[in-house]
Amino acid sequence: MDSRDSNLKSFVLFGAIVASLGAMNSGFNTSALNIPGNNVRYCPDVPPGTVTYYPGSPLPECIPMSDWIWCVATGMFAVGGLIGAMLCGPMANKLGRRDSMIAIDVTFFIGAILLSLATSSAQFAIGRIFVGIGSGFMTTVIGMYIAETTPPKWRGTVGSLLQLFTTIGIFLIEVIGLGTSSAIGWRIVVMITIVPTIAQMILLPMCSRSPRWLITKGRIDEAREAMLRLRNGDIEEEFADMVVTLTRSGNKEANKEQTATADQDSAAGFQAAATADAEETDFTLNFFQIVRIPVLLNLSIKVMIIHAVSQFTGINAIMYYSTSIFETSFGEDARYATVGVGALNMLMTFVALALVDRLGRKLLMVISAAGMCIFGVLEMIGLLYNLGPLQVVCVMLFVASFAIGLGIIPFIYTAEVYPSYAVGGASSAALAINWLCNFIIGLIFPTLQKACGPYVFLIFAGIAFLTFFFLLAFVLETKNQSIEDIGRTLGWFDVDPTTVMSKKQLKEVGEL
Repeated sequence: MDSRDSNLKSFVLFGAIVASLGAMNSGFNTSALNIPGNNVRYCPDVPPGTVTYYPGSPLPECIPMSDWIWCVATGMFAVGGLIGAMLCGPMANKLGRRDSMIAIDVTFFIGAILLSLATSSAQFAIGRIFVGIGSGFMTTVIGMYIAETTPPKWRGTVGSLLQLFTTIGIFLIEVIGLGTSSAIGWRIVVMITIVPTIAQMILLPMCSRSPRWLITKGRIDEAREAMLRLRNGDIEEEFADMVVTLTRSGNKEANKEQTATADQDSAAGFQAAATADAEETDFTLNFFQIVRIPVLLNLSIKVMIIHAVSQFTGINAIMYYSTSIFETSFGEDARYATVGVGALNMLMTFVALALVDRLGRKLLMVISAAGMCIFGVLEMIGLLYNLGPLQVVCVMLFVASFAIGLGIIPFIYTAEVYPSYAVGGASSAALAINWLCNFIIGLIFPTLQKACGPYVFLIFAGIAFLTFFFLLAFVLETKNQSIEDIGRTLGWFDVDPTTVMSKKQLKEVGEL
C-alpha cells in the first residue's frame, strides 16, 4: 500500500503531541493573568497603589500598575510572540524544526524566572516578552513540523493538535487561576509554564526530524530513514515526489525524468537518483525573496490576511478581558464564566479536529466567520441591554465559532501551502502578522471598550462579515492533498527559485 493512503503511525502522533506541548505553553501564557490579574496589581487589604511585602521577603505582594501600564505590560506577550515568529524562519531552517524547538524552550525558563520574581512593572513586562518569544516561535514551528511529518490524509486532523493544546493550556491555567487568586498565587501561576517545557525538552530528542528539512540539507539517507519511521506502507512514490520537489538542479524537468525512470521498487535505484542532487538542495528563501516570486506573493497576501482577520475579529479581546467583561453582570462570579469560555474553546477544538479533514479547511473557516459575525452582533445587544444570560451565551458561541475555524485552520493552512524552501520565511511573516494584530487588539481593546461601549463588538462583527466573503472568493481548499499536489494547483510546483537567489545562495547550490 502507498504510504500516502496508509493508516496513521503512532510514532507520528507521538511527535505531534510532544511538539504541541509548546502550544500548551502558549495557551498557559495567553490566559495566565486573566483571573488573578487584580492580585498582580493590588496588594491585599490595603488601598490601591500601596505596596506590602511577603513576611520575611524583599518581594512585594503586588506590583501596582495603572490600567494603561497593565495593558502594555500584559501586551508585551504579543510583542514577544512577534519576535518569536520572526526568529522561527531562520532558526527552523538552520537547526531544523525539532532541534529549534529544544533551543527556544530556554525562553520559557527565563520568562518564568523574571515573572515569578518580578518587583517592578518593567521586569514584569520583560518576563512577558520572553514567554511571548517562546510562544510565538512555537505556534509557527509546530505547524511546519506536523505538516512535514504527517501523511496528507491525516495532516489536517493531526495539525489541529496545535490549537487543541493551546486551548487545553488556556483552560487548565484558568482552572488553576481559580485557586491561585491571591498575593502568592499569581507568582505560582506564572511559574507553571516550566512544566510542559521540561517535558518537551526531555521527549523531543525521541521524535523524528522532518524528512523534508533533511532533504533540503542534502541528507537524503537520513530523510529516507525518517520516512520509514514515520510511515506505514511503501514510501517510495511519496519519497520520490518529495525529493523531486525539494531538490534543485538547474533543470527541474530533468530531475523529474531522472526520478521517474529510476527503479522505484529498488532502494538502490532510487537512491542513485536522489543523491544526484543531494549537494544542490541546501537552500531556503527569506520572505523578501519569496515575495519576488509572483505566485508566492499572491499566496502570501492571502495567508497574511487570514492571520490578520483571525485576530481582528476579536477573539483575544474575549480571552484577555473576559473576566472584566463579565464582571459588570456577574460580579465575583465572573471568573467562573471565564473558565466556562476556556472549556468551550477546548471542546470545540476537539470538534474541529474531527471535521477538518472531512468538511475541509475552507468551509470551516467560512462557517467560523459567519458565526462570529452573528454572535458578535448579539453580544452587543446583550451588553447594550444588560442581558446577562445572553452575554454569556453569545460569548460562548462566539468562541465556539472561532474555535472550529479561524482558531485552528490558519496554522494548518500556512504550513501546507508553501514549498519547503519558502515555508520557513513565509510562516514567520504570517505568524508575525498574527502576533502583531494580537498585540494591537490587546492594547486598544480597553480603550475601544470605554469609547464605544457595547458597540465595540459591532466592529468585530463587521470584520467577520467581510472575512466571510473574502474566504469564499479567494481561499483554496487543500484537504487530503499532498504538499506537492497543492503546489501544482497553486502554481508554484514548477517555479524556479534560483531566479530570486543571492549570488551567495547560487554558489551554494552550484548555479554559479
